[in-house]
Amino acid sequence: MGDYVRDGTAIKNVPSGTDSYETWSAEQLAEFISKDGLAEYKECIIKHKITGKLAPLLSELDLKEMGISCIGDRLRFRQIVDTLKRKSRMMNRTRCIWEGEERLYFAPVMECICTGAGCYPADPSTYKLMPNYVKIRSVHPVRIGPIRLCCCNEYSTNNVDLTNVADVDVNGIAAPCFQRFLCCAPGKDIVNIEIRGYGGGELLNHKLILREDEGDRVASLIMNSVEECQRMERE
Repeated sequence: MGDYVRDGTAIKNVPSGTDSYETWSAEQLAEFISKDGLAEYKECIIKHKITGKLAPLLSELDLKEMGISCIGDRLRFRQIVDTLKRKSRMMNRTRCIWEGEERLYFAPVMECICTGAGCYPADPSTYKLMPNYVKIRSVHPVRIGPIRLCCCNEYSTNNVDLTNVADVDVNGIAAPCFQRFLCCAPGKDIVNIEIRGYGGGELLNHKLILREDEGDRVASLIMNSVEECQRMERE
């Protein structure tokens, strides 16, 4: 990270991660391009208030009017911005938006009973929301009656492509009456993700089983990611 120094005054450091370039000020962008062979245009970028968010919008004519008369320098500037955008997209793809796990029991007392007071800990399914998919790691337990065994489980992982999501619904399930009255047990929220089949055929369903009152927030996060994925797909 380097400081852009003007008239002896240190200005805010350039972020080290290119994923934040859209939040850069004109001074930060000027410092970045100066380290990439365009130092003579630092003052030009600052004078015209070209921030990281505005840089990708500059046309060839805009760059000429700003005073970047050399064709090679204009091409270099556009190459720098394109590289920033590619790196930003790559880093955002690996950014985790939300993580959670399956709610197995309504009340702690039932968890205590079913796991032998923790001697046989349960292994819940886990969920991870990424910018363009939901990773669902499902646990398929072996049971003896209502008891889930802590061994011999089978696992499967499904990466749900958000560009194919048709709808996201939330259904609430109340805890059994005796658990609600005796243990004040909260219910469960079932987040149902509907996926279009290949060729627009039948809908496939994927479920996230969460704690009560968590479903709406997670469904909202998923829908926001779906809209962003589908917008990028159209572009």
